[in-house]
Amino acid sequence: MRLFPVALDFRPPYLADSASDISLLLMPLGHGTLLDYLRTSFSAVTRNPPIVLANFLPSSEYLAAIRKACPTVEAVLPAADLGRRLGGYQPSDWLLITDSRQLPVEGLDLQGLVTNLDSASRWVRHLVTLEATVAGTQECVQFDPEGRVSRIQRYYEDVTWPFASGVTCSLVPVACTQRAGNVPFHSLPDLRTSLAGQGVASRDAPITGGTFDLSHEQAFLTLCERFVLGMSPGSGSGGATRATGAEVHPNARILGPVIIQENAIIEDGATVAGPAVVGRGARIGRNALVAQCVVVPGTRVAEGTSHRHRVLAEGRDGAVTAGPPANALDPFAAPLGGPVALLDLQEDRRRPSLYPTLKAWIEPLLALAVLILLSPLLLLVAVIVKLESKGPVLYGDKREGLGGRVFRCWKFRTMIVDADARQRLLLAKNQMDGPQFKLENDPRVTRTGRVLRPLSVDELPQFFNVLFGQMSFVGPRPSPFRENQMCVPWREGRLSVRPGITGLWQVCRHDRSIGDFHQWIYYDLLYVRNTSLLVDLKIVLATIVTLGGKWSVPLDWILSRNKYHDRRRSRRGSGSDVSQSLARGA
Repeated sequence: MRLFPVALDFRPPYLADSASDISLLLMPLGHGTLLDYLRTSFSAVTRNPPIVLANFLPSSEYLAAIRKACPTVEAVLPAADLGRRLGGYQPSDWLLITDSRQLPVEGLDLQGLVTNLDSASRWVRHLVTLEATVAGTQECVQFDPEGRVSRIQRYYEDVTWPFASGVTCSLVPVACTQRAGNVPFHSLPDLRTSLAGQGVASRDAPITGGTFDLSHEQAFLTLCERFVLGMSPGSGSGGATRATGAEVHPNARILGPVIIQENAIIEDGATVAGPAVVGRGARIGRNALVAQCVVVPGTRVAEGTSHRHRVLAEGRDGAVTAGPPANALDPFAAPLGGPVALLDLQEDRRRPSLYPTLKAWIEPLLALAVLILLSPLLLLVAVIVKLESKGPVLYGDKREGLGGRVFRCWKFRTMIVDADARQRLLLAKNQMDGPQFKLENDPRVTRTGRVLRPLSVDELPQFFNVLFGQMSFVGPRPSPFRENQMCVPWREGRLSVRPGITGLWQVCRHDRSIGDFHQWIYYDLLYVRNTSLLVDLKIVLATIVTLGGKWSVPLDWILSRNKYHDRRRSRRGSGSDVSQSLARGA
């Protein structure tokens, strides 16, 4: 059994007009090339030299450049020719095919993909990138048979959106290609689909942290920037790292971290601002400016010209070519699926407070004291619940906490055992206008529950959640994922703090009878913006006075009017429809 690494090579759009020997694998990355990076990753799992598959017709200049960059390469082939080469392999051999355009943000680790390569595990394995957007959500519109909109469902990509957008690496048994006919080795997504259609068993391993799609110029620049910033500066001026044969004129300026590869030349008066990479044999002309760029090997930047945030390559006519300027807001500049800042919360640029940290340390101690004080009551309620109906004393529902981490929120059980299953049968009677479910006379509630719920005694076990650091005394109501998906800014805002046993919405809500989901959103975000010790103390006091929120208190009892009134008024002129609607709802 042998493992043969294969690297797929491409010419992305930003290299389309460059010289015939330039490709993605030959692009400079750190002190070497992208091919060097892949070869290092391959060497961790196999001693066999790599095969390069070109998704274009290889020229003689390209073949020579690949072999110069990697003298040990086994073969350089057009992608369509790999199938004919497989006749010389054993059925027990494996192909490890990597797409050079899809590099994981956290590094290409192949160890987990190639474990247990034996006859008992002959399925194909794919390292896939899950589909992602800047907002982190997908919305699907459902229509009824008459073509009318019946439902709009939102899916969160890190929880309920299981589709792959790309394949970084495929581990393919040679044996499975014998029945697959014309195998599309030129495209790993097509290869994955083709083999599955032929009945070949496969498994997908998702990439954590997202990938860089190097078919986009900005993504390649960001990847190179990470390599440059991650390397310690060596000898040379201005933080530059120079390879053997590189020349920097005494009057040239090197600003910030710059990697200058072998035989590159920086001429008199030229300025190179990092992070930047000047490729092997490249030349920066006199008085030229190159800022945060990657200069392709052999490229000559004309004197007196200026270039910023670009991949600079020399075209067939000798001029430096580049596509449209890279957009600093390009989503491909960051890891796909990365966190998105809340516009609705970013307008508060206050100095970070120590209160959340102190709160996280002090509240578990207070929760322990409360549990000790209330232990006789807790024991009595537990006995009553156990004697009154069959089932466990406590009910732990999965809720989302700080940062979206799931935990079990504990309560005394106040419903029959199969209450969750029966809820679907009662959805048509739901009296709430948002994701919550509530009935005035819920048939699932036990006799003990009808006493405990109005007094909020059923929620006392949540002090255990506070003790374990999962909840707080005061914060947004802990909600399951199905409730949090209704509004993206609301979800991100309320998950930025720990959920609470009580909160601003519980004591200030005043539209219970007609549905108050709009107030729920508004009060949660208002609390996140104005968290403080004084606000928490007022909410706790209001909770005690109102017996757990049985009636509402005015908002200005908790927050001074300028904390929310002026903000609402200015928001009406900002053009934010969502924020305006929330403000009007309050």
